[in-house]
Amino acid sequence: MKTALLHISALLLALPVSVALSSPVLAQKKAAEPAAGEPASQEQVQSDISTREIAIQSNFTGIEILIFGSVDFSDSRTPGEGTYDVIAVVRGPNEPIILRKKERVAGIWVNGPGKTYSTVPGFYAVLSTRPVRAIASDQTLKALGIGLSDLDFGRYTQGNPNEQAYRSAMIRLKKEKKLFQERDDAVKFIGRSLFRATVALPVNVPIGRYTVDVYLFRDGAVASKSQGSLEVNKAGLEKLVYRLAFQRPFIYGMLGVLIAVLAGLAGWYAFRRD
Repeated sequence: MKTALLHISALLLALPVSVALSSPVLAQKKAAEPAAGEPASQEQVQSDISTREIAIQSNFTGIEILIFGSVDFSDSRTPGEGTYDVIAVVRGPNEPIILRKKERVAGIWVNGPGKTYSTVPGFYAVLSTRPVRAIASDQTLKALGIGLSDLDFGRYTQGNPNEQAYRSAMIRLKKEKKLFQERDDAVKFIGRSLFRATVALPVNVPIGRYTVDVYLFRDGAVASKSQGSLEVNKAGLEKLVYRLAFQRPFIYGMLGVLIAVLAGLAGWYAFRRD
């Protein structure tokens, strides 16, 4: 009887120790398991651009920049399954624009009343793996400001046919100058995680700071976002002339008059008759 009682006491003493030893293991297993509703993988998009600064000189005829990146912590699904989509948005500095409609008065075409748009991007391009409307819902695209139809130009135009006509005309003019671009197949996947895209900046591209936002979509939802930037500036003689014209307009005007006078005197001296 005493021997049995000793065995039972030993078992009772060892039980709390075994429970205490197993509790951290159970807690660790629970912490490792993802909560309900959370994705099993945590994808992150990493991106960069081929240049950080563009210098505009007299021989500038436009430039093509490369946007490239990869999907980190990918679950190794192939792009052909339609799991991942990438949208790259290149946006230049905002500028105010006054849009006027030609009107005929007494047989002469003159500028009519204008509409002022205060926040129009000087350059805007949307590059994607496929049509953006097939990647995400209209609500998501509008919230992110992706697409020409969802851009905020600083003027309310919804539900007004006249305002919509002005807005459509401005977008059309910007497209003709290649300052607004939408390309549904510009982003290409190279393998399962690498991607690349190119965008052409025209010769008339405005100067300033440009932002490059790269969105990674998975099954219609934003999984990750990466942002970069580049600077477009004048260089050389063009930089000096630009600064004089916009920062010292009086000196710029006087120099223009002086150059005209000197050119006139040089022409008179060269072609004079004695």
